Amino acid sequence: MTAPLTTPLTSPQTIAAPTSDAHSSSPWPSARPRAPWRDALSPAVAEALALPDIAQISDDAVDVVVVGAGIAGLSAAWAASQVGASVLALEAAPAIGHGATGRNAGILSAGINMGLAELPPDSPHRAMWPATTRELLGLVEEVKQPGALLAASLTGALSLAETTAAARRLAREARARVALGLRAELWSAAQVAERTGGRLETRGVVEALWLPDEGRIQPLTLLARTAAQARAAGATLAGNARVADWEARAGGWRVRLVDSREIAARGLIVATGPVPTPTARIYALAYALDLPADFPLFWDAAPYTYCDYRPADGAIVTSGGRYGRAGGSPREASYYRRLERGARHWLPELAQATPSHAWALDLDVSADLAPQLRDLAEEGGRAPGCAIEGLGALGVLPGSILGRRAGEALARRLGA
Repeated sequence: MTAPLTTPLTSPQTIAAPTSDAHSSSPWPSARPRAPWRDALSPAVAEALALPDIAQISDDAVDVVVVGAGIAGLSAAWAASQVGASVLALEAAPAIGHGATGRNAGILSAGINMGLAELPPDSPHRAMWPATTRELLGLVEEVKQPGALLAASLTGALSLAETTAAARRLAREARARVALGLRAELWSAAQVAERTGGRLETRGVVEALWLPDEGRIQPLTLLARTAAQARAAGATLAGNARVADWEARAGGWRVRLVDSREIAARGLIVATGPVPTPTARIYALAYALDLPADFPLFWDAAPYTYCDYRPADGAIVTSGGRYGRAGGSPREASYYRRLERGARHWLPELAQATPSHAWALDLDVSADLAPQLRDLAEEGGRAPGCAIEGLGALGVLPGSILGRRAGEALARRLGA
C-alpha cells in the first residue's frame, strides 16, 4: 500500500460557501448589498435550488464525491451520473446558489477572461472560444423547450472603443475570432446607435466590435436546471455538508466533514470554485432600468478601465473595473464610483439614478486567467481524482464545460 496523500485545507471554514455577498463599503446606504438574482425566483427554480441536509443522506460509499455544487460541481455530478457512476455532491451552504455562480453579473460570453487575440496561436486555451460559443447557443435553444427552468437569451454584445489604440485592438480581436470560425464584425458609431435605439452614448465611439453570439442569463436558473439534470441522472445532492479535508487511500478517497462524518468514494472531484481562498475582490452594481429584451451586452474596450455593462431582466448590471483587495480596502467606495461613472457615461438616462444593488465578491483570480483540470492522482496517491481550478471571474460557460469533462472522464476511468 502507498502512504496516504492528505490534502488538508487551512481550516474547515475555507470551503464553506458564504451565505451572502461579501460585505463592502458601498457609497449608497439604500442599495441592497447582494446580487439581484433572488428577487423574483419562480417556485420551480427555488425548489430545484433547495437541498436536503447532509444529515438526511446515507453515508454509504459511492463511486464519486463532488465537493461543491456550483455550476462546475453540478455539471461534473451530472456528467458522471450519466456515464453510470453513483455520485454524491456536497454543498457547504444550505442551498444551491450562494457561491460565485449565483452572484455573478449574468453574462454569456465566449472564451475566458481575456481577448482571443492576446493568446499565442498554439495556446491550448484558444479551444475555449468555440467550445463556450457552442455551449451558449445550446443553452439558448434549451430555453425554448416546454417547462424549461432556464432563463437565457442571445442578445449579441458590443465592445466600444473611444480611442484609435483601442479600435486597433478590436480589429485584431475581430480577425482572431473570424479566423477561428466565430462571428465578429467591426461597426461604426452609427451602427451602434441604430442597434441600441439611440440609448447608448456613441459620440465618442471610434469603432465597435459586434459579437452576435453572446447573451445573458439568470445565473440561478442555470444552477437550478443543472441540479435538476444531475438529480434526474441519479446524482444525490446534499447541503450543509462542510468538508474539512480529504485523503487518498489505495482504492479510493476518504472525505471528512466538519462534523467528523466520513464518506468513502472511489473517485473525487474538487469543484469548490473561486471563493474558498480568494486573492481579489470584484465589484458590481445594478440599476432598475427598462431595456428592450434584445438590448445587447456592452462594455468599454479601453485598457485598465475595463467595465462591462450587462443588461438583465428589469435591471442593468455594471461590473468589472479594477480588482480590489480580497477582504476589502479603504478604496472600495472609489471602485464603486468608477463603475457608476462608466454606467452614466454610456447610458445618460442613469444620470440621476441610484443603484438598487451594490455588491462585492471575493474570488481566487489565477495569474494567467486560464482555467484548468488538475489531476489529483498525479500528486502521490493511487486514487483517481481531479480539481477544477482557475475559474475566478471567468463566468459560467467554462465552468459548465470543465465540470462535464471532469465528471465524464473520472466516471469512465472508474469503469462506471
